[in-house]
Amino acid sequence: MSKPHDFPSLVAAARAELDDPPRNFVVGDAPDTPRFEVFHAGLSICSQKVRAVLAEKNISYTSHEMVIVASKGLFSEDFRPAENYRPGYVRLRIYGGESLGKGYATKHTGSSSVDTEGFDPCVVPMLVDHREGKVIVDSKRICAVLDKAVKGPLQLVPEDPQSRAAVEAQVDIVDRTPHPAILYGFHPDDDRRPDFIKGVMSDVHDVKCTALQELIDRNSDDTALVAAYNSKISKEQAGQALAFDPERQRAVRKTMQGIIDELDVQLGENADPWVCGHDFTLADIVWAISLYRIHWLGLALLWTDKPRVADYAQRLYQRPSIVDQVINYPSPMPPSPHTADIR
Repeated sequence: MSKPHDFPSLVAAARAELDDPPRNFVVGDAPDTPRFEVFHAGLSICSQKVRAVLAEKNISYTSHEMVIVASKGLFSEDFRPAENYRPGYVRLRIYGGESLGKGYATKHTGSSSVDTEGFDPCVVPMLVDHREGKVIVDSKRICAVLDKAVKGPLQLVPEDPQSRAAVEAQVDIVDRTPHPAILYGFHPDDDRRPDFIKGVMSDVHDVKCTALQELIDRNSDDTALVAAYNSKISKEQAGQALAFDPERQRAVRKTMQGIIDELDVQLGENADPWVCGHDFTLADIVWAISLYRIHWLGLALLWTDKPRVADYAQRLYQRPSIVDQVINYPSPMPPSPHTADIR
C-alpha cells in the first residue's frame, strides 16, 4: 500500500488510526468544519497549554484526545501501540516538523522543550491548520499561532515589542522547565509523587521502547519511520537513565527551586495580579499549568515560604480555562492527594 505524502492524505491517515470515535469531536459552535484540528492528551502538560489557549480565545476546533500509552490485554489480547506512536500520526508530525529545522531529540535533560532537546516525532500535541495547510508540532509555537490567527478582545501575546518580549521570556522559562524529569523521576530522598504515578513510572520507559521496537519491526521498509522510532528509543533510554540517577534527580530539584525563586522575584517587581503586569497573558497560562503540575506532584513545598507565588498560583487555579482544561479535565488527569483542596 502506498504511503500518503500530501497534506490532506497525511491528515486523513492520522485520523484513521484513532481507536475510539467518542474521543474525536468538535469543541465549540463552529457552523462548518473548524479551521483547526488538535491531536492531544489529557495529562500531557504541553497539550494542556494548547487547550487552555483555545478556551481563552473561544476557538472552535476538532479534538482528537489520544491514548498515549501502549496496551496489551487491556481492551484485547492484541498489542495496541500508543496512538501517538502509530505510523500515520508520526508521518504527519514529521511533515510538520520539517519547518522547525531541528534534528530529532535523542537525549534527555529533563525538559520537553524543542528548542533545547530537539524534535520528538512521537509526542503530543499537534495542530492542523486547514486554512493554511500547515501542521504545527511544538506547543509553544502552537499557542503563538492560535493567538495570532484569532484576534479578539483577549490578546495573549501583546503587540507592543517590550511587552511581547516580557511575555515570551516567561513562556521560554516554563518551556524549558524540567517537567518530565519531576514526573518520571525517582528522587532518592524525597519522592512525593502520588503512589499511582510511581507505579506507572517504574517501567514506563521499557514499555515505550518495547512498543517502538515492535513498530520498527512492522514498518522496516519505511526508513523515515524507522529513523523516527529509533530516535525515540534513544530519547526514552536517556530519560530512563535520568529518572533513576540519584544525583541528577537532586540536581533537578535544585533547578526547580531556582525557577520558583526567579518567579518570586518577578512577581515582586510590581503589584499587578499577573506575572507580566495588569493584563492576563500567555505567560500566565503556561505558569498556571506549570505550577499546578508541580503542586499535583507534591512539590508545592518549593513555594512554602513564598506567599507571592502561593497567592499567584491560587489566582491561576481559579481561572475558568485552567479549571476546565487542566484541573477538572475529564480524562485522564487522576486525582492527587496533594491537590485535593483545590478541586
